[in-house]
Formats: sequence, structure tokens, C-alpha cells
Amino acid sequence: MTPATTKTLVRLGAGFLFIAFTIWVMLALESVTTTLLVALFMAYILNPFVSFLESKGVGRSTASFLAVALVLAVCAGLVLLVFPAIFSELTEFSRRAPRYFAKLQEFGFNLVQSLQLDLPQDWNEFLQLILDKVKQSLPKITYATGAIVSSIFSSTLSFISAFLKLILIPIISFYLLVSFNDMIDGAVDLIPPYTRDPIVQKFREIDAIVAAFVRGQLTIAAIMAVLYSLGFLIIGIDLPVVLGILSGTLFVVPYLGTLIGIVGGSMMAFFKYGDALHVFYVVLWIGIVQTFESYFLTPKIVGKAIGLNPVVYILVLIVGANLFGFVGMLLAIPVAAVVRVLLISALDAYRKSYLYADQDRKP
Repeated sequence: MTPATTKTLVRLGAGFLFIAFTIWVMLALESVTTTLLVALFMAYILNPFVSFLESKGVGRSTASFLAVALVLAVCAGLVLLVFPAIFSELTEFSRRAPRYFAKLQEFGFNLVQSLQLDLPQDWNEFLQLILDKVKQSLPKITYATGAIVSSIFSSTLSFISAFLKLILIPIISFYLLVSFNDMIDGAVDLIPPYTRDPIVQKFREIDAIVAAFVRGQLTIAAIMAVLYSLGFLIIGIDLPVVLGILSGTLFVVPYLGTLIGIVGGSMMAFFKYGDALHVFYVVLWIGIVQTFESYFLTPKIVGKAIGLNPVVYILVLIVGANLFGFVGMLLAIPVAAVVRVLLISALDAYRKSYLYADQDRKP
């Protein structure tokens, strides 16, 4: 084994050990890791804005403070503007809920009759059947109630812990933003000089992919939430803002936001108007918004971005969530971007190699 081969194997081994140690620490300190990753994600998103302010003569610390303050102001504005609308919609919906429940009950009984199922055909009989089942299950219910009561205290502590972490996120993001460039320079300095340039180039490609995807998806999700909400308001269904924001936000998971919009919007339209026309309006509007997103928003804002098939994207999120929970979901897309860039580089190297070209080597 040549000295060069030995050095390469040692470096590869050290790299794998470092990755394994990092994953172990992340799993062992999952709650802390999640807070740190969210703060790092926030700093990563805001860094271009901070760099822009810095290029205009604003100090790095001041620019970082302004960026974090702007995010907090936007969040506060959303809370003050959107949450009252959501609360108003939920209050109004609670008043109409008995009518919807009556329609659902009627639909259920009609379905039972059409299927000729052996179930109570009267609502009072149905309630009596439920009460009998409850009496039979009373010991289990008592045990479950005790478990729920005992979990309330731990849930309260979890809520307090989550609130404290929520406060820490902008603070940590501020300090990460202040030293963002220094951290990058320090990481680059650790790369051996003989291979620094190609590795840095690959990381720039990865950064371009992740930045385009993440910032683009967030922008598109916000636009979709506004468009869905406006359409639902015009159609006149209940919970238009709630369904619009939920469908737009869940757009970051392929097909999920669209599914929520179609199912939820169609149900609200049917229960309120009782006809297929308004259901058609909901489906038509969602189709128009999806077409606008597919042929205009995504090509203009995201472009090819990460270049992942939606099915692969969903699988990546599922695998990340199953392996490492919420932390895995946060890391799924960046890891997919790294793998994609490395695979493309490996394929390019293979096509240029002797194995692919099948050229006779010189003696």
C-alpha cells in the first residue's frame, strides 16, 4: 500500500467517524439539536439579507439584529392579523356546526338504509347504544382518564419547555448570523489545501440548490396560502382562511396541501350549500392555482432547484422522519441535495473514465 493510499484511507476513515459521532450526538441531544437546527435554518435563510445590508455599509451585528427583528415583526403581524380572522372563522363555524352535524347524521342514516346494515335507525336508539357501550367500557375509561390527568402535568412542563426553546431560537439565530461568515471560513480552513478548491466548489453547488429550493418553497407556500384563501372567500365556504393557510403551508409536502384543500374545501362547500356546483367551484379554483404554480411560480421562483422527483422528495422526508424524527425532516432535503451533487459528480467522473470509454490504455 502506497503512502498516498494510506493517507486517503485514513482521511476517509476519519471523515466517516466524524459523521457517525455527529449523528450520535444529534440523536442523544435531540431536543437541543432541534432548537439549534431551527436557529441555523433561520440564520441560513436570513444570511443573504444580512450580507446585502452589510454591503450597504451596515455593521454585521446591526444587520443581523435588523434581520431577526424583521422576522419577529412579520410573525407578530401575522399573529395580530391572521389569528383574529382564524378565531372569528372558528367561532362562526362552531355556530353552524350543529347544522352540519345534522346533515352528516342524515347522510349517515341514508347510507345505512341504502346498504341495509343492521344498525339503529333512530338517533335516540343510537345514543342508547353508545351509552351501553360506555357503561361496559367504564373501567377502561376510568383508567384512561387517570392516565390523561397524569399526563397533563408533563404536558404543561413540555409546553413551558417548548416556549423557552421558541424564545431561544431568534437569540441563537442572531449570534449565528453575526459569526456566519467566520464559521464558513473556519470550516473551509479545515479542508486540506490540495483538495480545497474542488470541495468548496461542490459545496457552492449544494448551497445553490438548497437555497433555491428552501427559499423558493417558502415563497411559493406563502403565495399559495393567499391564493387559496382568496378563492375560498369568494366561493363563500366556511373556514376559508383556515383552509387556505393550511393548504398553502402544507404545499411544502408534495400533494398534501392540494389534498387538504380539495377534501376540506369540498366538504365545507357541500355542507354549506348542499349542491355539487360549489364543490365544483372549489375543485376548479384549486386546479387553477395548481396550474399557475406548476407553469409560472415554480419555474420562475424555484427553477429546477433540487431536481428531485416529488415521489423521491416525499420518500426522503418519510425516511428522515422515521430515522431521526423532526431533526431528520429538517436534514432530509439538504442531505438529498448533497447526495444529488455527489452522484452527478460521480457519474461525470465515470463517463470520463477508462471504464466507460473502453479505450485502450497506453502501455
